Amino acid sequence: MPLQTFFGLDNDENTWLLVQRSEGKTVFLRRFNNTLSGLNELSRVIKSRCDKPRVYINSTGHAALSLLKYLCGIPDIEVMFVSRAGFKHYQSFLPKSIVSNSTVTFNEAEMLAVCAERMC
Repeated sequence: MPLQTFFGLDNDENTWLLVQRSEGKTVFLRRFNNTLSGLNELSRVIKSRCDKPRVYINSTGHAALSLLKYLCGIPDIEVMFVSRAGFKHYQSFLPKSIVSNSTVTFNEAEMLAVCAERMC
């Protein structure tokens, strides 16, 4: 299990898109419904993948704050909310290419995971 793992979470049509970065590799995990069971499952997946997760989330208002309630149950987690303005600023420092199997909907989640890794 990697010591430090980075996650990007983006909200897309009432689902959370989860991307993981560790050891320089990006893994597109999956979508989680923005429901009680979906958020519980999201929390379990993050817990099972690393000891000290660092998660970057697009600040999407109430949905992001509701998600925080579930993420707080993960030991040693670090969560950063990124505003739209902050996200645009971070983009200027990130590589211009995205992973070849990335889709448009996972693009922002991927960039948030890369951002979490680079800000370490």
